[in-house]
Amino acid sequence: MCQLLGVCASGPVRLRIAWGRFVARGSTAGANPDGWGVTYFDGDDALLYRSPAPAAQSVAAGFLGSHGPPSGLVISHVRRATRGGVALRNTQPFLRRVGGRAHAFAHNGFVGDGGCPPSADPWLQPVGETDSEHFFLSLLARVLPLWRRGRPPLAERLAAVGEVAAAFCPRGAANFLYSDGLTLFAHGHRRTLPGEAISTEPGLYWKRIGDAELGDAALVGPCLELAPQRGRCGAVLVATAPLDDGEWTALRAGEIACFEGGERVEP
Repeated sequence: MCQLLGVCASGPVRLRIAWGRFVARGSTAGANPDGWGVTYFDGDDALLYRSPAPAAQSVAAGFLGSHGPPSGLVISHVRRATRGGVALRNTQPFLRRVGGRAHAFAHNGFVGDGGCPPSADPWLQPVGETDSEHFFLSLLARVLPLWRRGRPPLAERLAAVGEVAAAFCPRGAANFLYSDGLTLFAHGHRRTLPGEAISTEPGLYWKRIGDAELGDAALVGPCLELAPQRGRCGAVLVATAPLDDGEWTALRAGEIACFEGGERVEP
């Protein structure tokens, strides 16, 4: 399976990732060699870096792992290809701009063919061949009317995300991270691959690090360091598998957790 990593902090943090150790910590397939990507949000916009090269061997990934830009909201993905060739167009996270804001999405699992309704909007056309991109475009098609009316409240956005997730869950495995720059949505499901009879839950875990624990910097297992850039702050991590031996909370299949400012929030 692919690997997901999300960070939501109350202030900008510099994320340092040891990619080889990160892949080894969460991969059930050995290396997840088919690409990597990271989205760093900055207000309404976001920086996206991605490559179809193996993360553990990528010079660019290594540089970002040490010198990535500070951000209070990060979504990362390491790919094991199940649909679509190993190419940049099929590498996650996917990024679109809707309602004057960047929207990013990363998916771990498979959801099969179809599901993306035809759209006349040029921003909702697929670039690659993955079912994950179609999943994302279906989600954007659902939230687009909300954003045309202005900034929608969390309750409306959560309902839209939940509606699309529920439609895709029966098709396979639908663990994903999605953000509109305001909220990090984490949807847990199950871990399985096409053709496999065995599936396991949970598919996502999360953990909060308080400002006292984070301090000037905090190591999270052997593969991740968080370093606040403007004084102390708290942060939430979301990952496919726990990154250290501390206490992580599993998301139930079909559960959506919303995070803002380094805290879990409810509408």
